[in-house]
Amino acid sequence: MNPDYERLYRGVSHAAWAYIFLYLDINLNTLNILPDFVCYLLLWSAISCLEGEERDLALLRPLCVLLGVWAGADWVFTLLGSALEGRLLPLDLLISVAAIYFHFQLFTDLARLAERYQPPGAALGRRLLGLRTVQTLILTVSFILGYSLSPNTHLTLPGDSPAGWVVAGLALAGLLLSLMLMSSLFALRKCFLPPEEA
Repeated sequence: MNPDYERLYRGVSHAAWAYIFLYLDINLNTLNILPDFVCYLLLWSAISCLEGEERDLALLRPLCVLLGVWAGADWVFTLLGSALEGRLLPLDLLISVAAIYFHFQLFTDLARLAERYQPPGAALGRRLLGLRTVQTLILTVSFILGYSLSPNTHLTLPGDSPAGWVVAGLALAGLLLSLMLMSSLFALRKCFLPPEEA
């Protein structure tokens, strides 16, 4: 059976745009106008488009719903002048672990897709796997650091404390990584362009 390139293109496009909503924060006061829940709506659509090629993607559907509902509830709380994060510590921990696993597995599946459809000699699949691993390490360290610092800890400048330097380094690494991941997803999308548009 021949692959449906239009469907694959749409699925990878939705995944690429989803990470723009996840990685970029543009705030009006405290409200993010690129809300994270839109990321999970787009990833839901991407999973629907791509699960015919990568059957493991369907297993991520329940986590996508959980993370999307949590992100949506957090956005509504922010809109109402409150915050959901930090109110229910055990649930916060569960959501953080679920998010790390979800994105790890999603990029694993996208890398497998890249391995099958990338041009000869391209290393897009390997690049996605490498970026996925670095992302997982950064998310894990950020997660541990975020829960180990006291809520009253105030980090203003990196020079104030060693933890400040770690936070600044993680922020910079996360920014560079997010740009590389988004670039790789848009490169993967090109693998499914019709020959006349490629």
